[in-house]
Amino acid sequence: MGDVALHNGIFQPDPARQVAFRCNVCGVQNVCSGDRIGRETASCDGCGSTVRMRSIIHLLSTALWGRSMPLPEFPQDKGIVGKGLSDWIGYADRLAEKFSYTNTFYHQEPRLDIENVTEEQKGTCDFLISTDVFEHTLGPALKAFVGAYELLKPGGSLIFTVPFTLDAETVEHYPQLTDFTIATLGGKYFVIGQTAAGAYELYHEPVFHGGPGQTLEMRVFCRKAVEAHLRDAGFTEVLVLERSEPECGVLLTENWSLPILARKPL
Repeated sequence: MGDVALHNGIFQPDPARQVAFRCNVCGVQNVCSGDRIGRETASCDGCGSTVRMRSIIHLLSTALWGRSMPLPEFPQDKGIVGKGLSDWIGYADRLAEKFSYTNTFYHQEPRLDIENVTEEQKGTCDFLISTDVFEHTLGPALKAFVGAYELLKPGGSLIFTVPFTLDAETVEHYPQLTDFTIATLGGKYFVIGQTAAGAYELYHEPVFHGGPGQTLEMRVFCRKAVEAHLRDAGFTEVLVLERSEPECGVLLTENWSLPILARKPL
């Protein structure tokens, strides 16, 4: 791994160069061409994990034990309670074997609405994983960050990713809507939304992540806003992972949309 091309902690993809790493999700040793490494590119021959998925396990291990370990080597401790927000099954099943972990969903059981955490759910989790979810919440954007904070026990950790830019401001696509539905006409998709005043609005050419429905992109965050929302919600320790961890396959290929570890104070 000594010849991996890094610039300020960022991996420089090179299809002519072989990259070796041990996947921290499944433990498989991999050797692949540099152009297979990417935030959303499956690059582990064992489990199909991406850099984003491996970064989640790296930060979770760091949060729980202060060092990076592969998931197969995590100690089993059912006293540790965790939840995921529509987590990738590739590590969700493995986490359930190690901890009292539940993968939750917005539209099916087991349900969790991160914008409306119930009294029974508050303060119950040692960790929460949310990867590329908050860009889909109805908003205001801060509401989901507050929900994550409320869900955690004191000292609990949020393991978090969301697509973000380095621009000055977050772009809200539907800032005035309090409810919406997706409609189709002539093979095209539309967003029909209702405002707080009761008016209805029609939006053309919505953006979806992975298919129409609750994957509607509501906003494009900027990094400054993400960090501000975390602190406004109450998190006092916010660590943005800005340097690659080559040994476990966390090879960051850009300096935006970086993974984040945020802690709730004791």
